[in-house]
Amino acid sequence: MVKNTPGKPSAPKAAPVRGVLPSLGAVFAELVLVCVLVALVPVTVYLDTAVWGEGVTEDSLTEHLHNTLLAIAAGIFVLGAYQNIAMRGYLALAATLFACMFLREYDAALDRIRHGFWLYPALATLAVGTFVAWCNRGTTLLPMLHHLQTRSATFVYIGVVLLLFFSRTFGTSTLWEAVMGAAYDPQVKTTVQEGTELLAYLLIAYGAVLSHLHGFGAQAALQERRL
Repeated sequence: MVKNTPGKPSAPKAAPVRGVLPSLGAVFAELVLVCVLVALVPVTVYLDTAVWGEGVTEDSLTEHLHNTLLAIAAGIFVLGAYQNIAMRGYLALAATLFACMFLREYDAALDRIRHGFWLYPALATLAVGTFVAWCNRGTTLLPMLHHLQTRSATFVYIGVVLLLFFSRTFGTSTLWEAVMGAAYDPQVKTTVQEGTELLAYLLIAYGAVLSHLHGFGAQAALQERRL
């Protein structure tokens, strides 16, 4: 048995792993859940095209899911900004981004008021969100970096990349005209693009829910303070 020498500090004990690593059951459950969410994309597109036969239009199930998922993501970040003063600047900016995206996605309904009307509430939302973030500018950069360290933020990050970059390039007419040649059908291009966007919105909403459950990276900030 080794005894500590008087006057010398004992070696620090290793931090217990228990409570840090997820259980195998939790990992498997999340895998199944993510697979189900991804499978919703072809199922939804199939319903719009093969079952109801109307295709992916502005009034399709695919489009309504776009709006619903964006509303969920925006609402979660608004709630987070309201509840977490120490992260309010960053969460307000994230909420503003998704709220503006929701208004742009919801433009077909807002066009009934006036064509292009979505721009006015979007500008108002941008102004309010920017003002809140500016008033809390000291809670923007570090909370964002802490959140980006988490798995939940990775889902949001990948979803945004899919939405803003991949869906726009993979769903271009030029690409599908080259692939289909004389058999080119614009509906195919639209279906591919809208389906990809639906996958992006599912990842964003899922990441937003996880972010809320995990405190938007608050644990990463706590660990940083202990170092």
